[in-house]
Amino acid sequence: MISVFTYLFAIMTALPSNNNTTVIVEDPKEIEWKKTTHDFGEIVQGTKAKYTFVFVNKGTTPIIINNATASCGCTVPNFSKEPVAPGSQGSVTVVFDSSGKNGNFSKNITVLTSVGQSTLFIKGNVKLEVEKPKSPVQIGD
Repeated sequence: MISVFTYLFAIMTALPSNNNTTVIVEDPKEIEWKKTTHDFGEIVQGTKAKYTFVFVNKGTTPIIINNATASCGCTVPNFSKEPVAPGSQGSVTVVFDSSGKNGNFSKNITVLTSVGQSTLFIKGNVKLEVEKPKSPVQIGD
């Protein structure tokens, strides 16, 4: 019984497909990111940490960023809307809202472009702001 299913699966995958599926190229060679990972280090809870990832178009045609999405709602990416000419730079700015967060975090941002897909990463550690102790000696009234 298993061999029949295996045989049918082999035939179906060998047949040509007529659907217009777009193939996404992971880490396209036309894009050279200056950095793909940014470590914010320690940030105080409630901080909106911001970092701009920059890339250079190493290809021969303009690159268009179609979309950038983050792995959670606490991270918001903004990106260059204009086509990036060969030899020019484009960017994706990421804002991480640490409100209500505590401890280590790691988020990814998926960037879809006209030449493929890239993944960027941010990480860090959210710490609670500790109130400084008041001095036992008071000066004045």
